[in-house]
Formats: sequence, C-alpha cells, structure tokens
Amino acid sequence: MYRSNNMMGVILAGGEGVRLQNFVRTLYGYHRPKQYCTFTGTRSMFKHTIDRASMLIPQSQLLTVVNSDHRNYVAEESLNRSPITILEQPCLRDTAAGILLPLLKIENVNPDATVAIFPSDHYILNEKRFMEHVNKAALFVEENPKSIVMLGIRSDKIESGYGWIEPTRDLFSDGVTKIFNVKKFIEKPDNSLTKVLLSRGCMINTFVMIAKCSAFIKHINYCIPELVGAFKPIRAKMGTSMEKINIRRLYKYLPSFNFSKSVLENIPNCLNVLEVTDVYWSDWGEEQRINSDLESINVAMEEALLAM
Repeated sequence: MYRSNNMMGVILAGGEGVRLQNFVRTLYGYHRPKQYCTFTGTRSMFKHTIDRASMLIPQSQLLTVVNSDHRNYVAEESLNRSPITILEQPCLRDTAAGILLPLLKIENVNPDATVAIFPSDHYILNEKRFMEHVNKAALFVEENPKSIVMLGIRSDKIESGYGWIEPTRDLFSDGVTKIFNVKKFIEKPDNSLTKVLLSRGCMINTFVMIAKCSAFIKHINYCIPELVGAFKPIRAKMGTSMEKINIRRLYKYLPSFNFSKSVLENIPNCLNVLEVTDVYWSDWGEEQRINSDLESINVAMEEALLAM
C-alpha cells in the first residue's frame, strides 16, 4: 500500500465512554474510557486504531486528540516512545472542537495535507482492505480538493445511533471501489426514519472521513464561524511555547458543537461517500454491539479449533 508523504491522520480519542460505564466496570472493576479498553486480543481499541492507521500513514504524520485526565491511559500505550503527536484537550467540547484542534495543528505544518480522521472505538475485520478504501478516498480527494469523502457501510438491518448517508449519482468507479455524490446526511434519525433510509439503500456513516486540511477548515468555518473564531488565539500560537497555555485558556469557555449535526448535515453538496466493501465494521459504542461481535468471534474460534 502506497504511503503518501502528503497524508496525515487524526485519531479521535477524547471521549469518556459514558454509555459503556457499567459494562466496562464489570470487566475492569472500575470505569475507564472505552477506547483504552481491551475487549478482545491484547490491544486496546485505541492501539488497534493507531496500528490500522499506520498501515497507510507513517506515525510521524499521525496526531491523536486525548483528554488531559486520560494521561495515565495514554501512558499505558507507550506513545511517549513513538513519533505520534499528542494533543490534549483540557475538557470535552464535543466532536467539532476535537476535529478542529488537530486540523489547525496540521495547517501550521502542512496546510496542503490530505487528512484522514479515525474514531478510536471501531471494531474492524480485514483492516488492510479497510485502509485500501481510505487510500482510494485520499486519491479521490487529491483530484477533488473541495470534497469531504466519508466511508459508508451498507446495512441490512435498522441501526440506531448512527449517521445515515443517502447517496445519489455514481461519481467514480474503478470496478472495485465506488464513490457517490450525497443527496442528504441525517445524523441519528429515529427508528421510523431509519427504516425509510434503509429501504432507500442509504449507508451508515463510519465517521472515517478524508479531505484536504483546508477543505475541512473551510467547511467548519462556513457552518460554525463562531467556533473557528473562538480558536483564533490558538491558531496564531500553534507551534510556539504558548500553544498549550492558549488551549487551556480557550477550552474553559469554548462552545460545544457536534460535527455531524452542525457541519455534515449542512453541506451535502460538498460530501461524497465511498462504499466500503469486503470489510466487517462495527462501532463499539454500545454494549449490545460489543457482546454480539464477541459472541461471533468466540463461535468462529471454536469452529476453527474443531476444524484442526
């Protein structure tokens, strides 16, 4: 897989995992954010995400956004021995701020970069194939620098808690990968609307997104100018000794905006969706999904052992 020197990655790891508090407590005996939990294998979801992104993007070109009170968990991942840039948020201010902060950091060092954004709570089988999709999206962005490409998943059942993408015209196809224009983006519709969207062939938004750094910032500024304006003191101090101090000052009064609701829903004409195929993907933000996937893993392992 070709690794571009002009591509940078952002790993979002600032959540608290509130919905999984009780589930995590039964496993660990205490609460810890879900992304730092090891539900299967020997690596946390956070480490899985780093290793997955590293298939395509060198670690020196990866940034991760964490919370200041997660330092102990981050230290367990031994990131201090890696070239990954760690950006600390003093507190949570929802996903728009968590995305804009690393984008402004990237803008300071490589404003022309193509940026891939990865949540840190996904369970993915066939990771190499998944990252090939990310690579295809990045190549498309190089040719279409104003676009945001989302990775979408077809579903055969009603899924709540996701953003849904309604594709329109088949814009690009190489016989393997398909990229569509987007008619509408709907963040977390109710069950009745989800049923309609499913019947229309809509896709689930994985929240893995690829775009030019400048395009991300431009779209955020168009949809939430007050947020970009609030970040102005940080933007001027990026890369200086005052960067961390200014971040701490800003976050005390920073407004909270959800990226999907405030940005994606408002710019469907600027969105494209790449259909992810030959990959099993699940957002491990809910106990039911984790238990269902873990049960499938155990069954597969038992069948493999019986076949030996």
